[in-house]
Amino acid sequence: MTRISAPCRTPLFVFACLPLLANTACSAEGDDAAEYGTASADSAATEGGGDGDGGDGDGGDGDGDGGDSDGDGGGSGGSGDSGGTSDSGSGDGGTSGSGDGDGDGDGDGDGDGDGDGDITEPGQLTAGEWRDLEHWTFWRSLFDGVDAAWTSMEDEWGIYTAGRYPVMVVTDNLPVADADVVLRGPANEIVWRARTDAHGEAELFANLFTNQLGGVDTMLGDEDLQIEVTSAGSTVVLENPIPAGTDANIITLDDAASPNNILDLMFVIDTTGSMGDELNYLQTELADVISQVHAETDPSLLIRVSVNFYRDQGDAYVVRDFPFTDPSTAMAQLSAQSYGGGGDFPEALDLALSNGVFDHEWSPSAASRLLFLVADAPPHIEEAVPTLHEAVVAAAQRGIRIIPVAASGVDKSTEFLMRMTDVSTGGTYIFLTNDSGIGGSHIEPTTGPFQVEPLNELLIRVIKQSL
Repeated sequence: MTRISAPCRTPLFVFACLPLLANTACSAEGDDAAEYGTASADSAATEGGGDGDGGDGDGGDGDGDGGDSDGDGGGSGGSGDSGGTSDSGSGDGGTSGSGDGDGDGDGDGDGDGDGDGDITEPGQLTAGEWRDLEHWTFWRSLFDGVDAAWTSMEDEWGIYTAGRYPVMVVTDNLPVADADVVLRGPANEIVWRARTDAHGEAELFANLFTNQLGGVDTMLGDEDLQIEVTSAGSTVVLENPIPAGTDANIITLDDAASPNNILDLMFVIDTTGSMGDELNYLQTELADVISQVHAETDPSLLIRVSVNFYRDQGDAYVVRDFPFTDPSTAMAQLSAQSYGGGGDFPEALDLALSNGVFDHEWSPSAASRLLFLVADAPPHIEEAVPTLHEAVVAAAQRGIRIIPVAASGVDKSTEFLMRMTDVSTGGTYIFLTNDSGIGGSHIEPTTGPFQVEPLNELLIRVIKQSL
């Protein structure tokens, strides 16, 4: 073990570790009590009833399908005319159901899309990206009274990012990927643990869940801390690390091991009713991203994909998860999903994130591990905070970069929560914009200037940059 008594002071080089999203047209779910019809409009997938009444959808230049009754459907699902007509198409009748149940759905989907787009074509959704880790002074200024909407956010979610210690690990002047990086306290206890990305960078935090301005006696200072880095049996300890600013804590190892050539990609997607305006398009975009990444990366790279979906308590499911698998299987699982349920604004985001981090077999050694969280609403804050804290800690420990993708409907509180999760795990923030004209209104993010890009191109770029 090598011990360094003074920190290396060199400029911090930050590289974006970006998100992904892909999408194919929604289709009916086999295990819901009521199925959801789909209309080929921007978002006209209305909830169909078991008797073939697909609800009235606004948008769509194609034919709106009536609700399928293939749950425990009531004898016949009604072969009559569906109510789900589109602006320039006609509704198909509901298909026959089978089984002994009643198979009755709500029949009152949103159906408020514009009706201008072809959901089978990727590249229609637009998005921006902002990495707070690269704009640290701006990020911290938000909590210093510059923007009144943000000053209370840290207290609201119990997350305080001021105690950041950025690290860069190198050997022979080359970055070391997937090294174990530990921030230790005065009793040698683990304060925070992370793994370096492909660029040798990791983010460590002291007092992440403690208000540093609150006068807490147990607050840790720089003099109480040390950073320990290990790779291939080589360990270096850096004492008195430098907090975030213009410098990174540069640590050089005598030896380092290369990680396995594996890319773990996970998508955790809100499929409640409020996502209906964009879910079809998101499926198309995400499917294209998975396909393009698979085609354009090193053939020796093993790509493992897991797609997971969530709604809320009392819905047909809370979390529907699928294990890591090959890209083709994951795309088929993605295309089989539809939207429904919800009802109130908060959803089970915390439970879905916890499931994604804890209940899946992430690669113990990998070039990159990315978790894309696609959401338009916060969790139920009263119950969610402890679960969110645990998921963030574990994600950082396992080298999982959380990359939120904010859809229409996100408010400022949810924006902060999303950005906190990416900051504390070394990710970045992705947000859909109004430039596409698709879906509901998208909140203007509290950021500096950003570039608007096609979502699929942005995600592909982000994934490649993580390797």
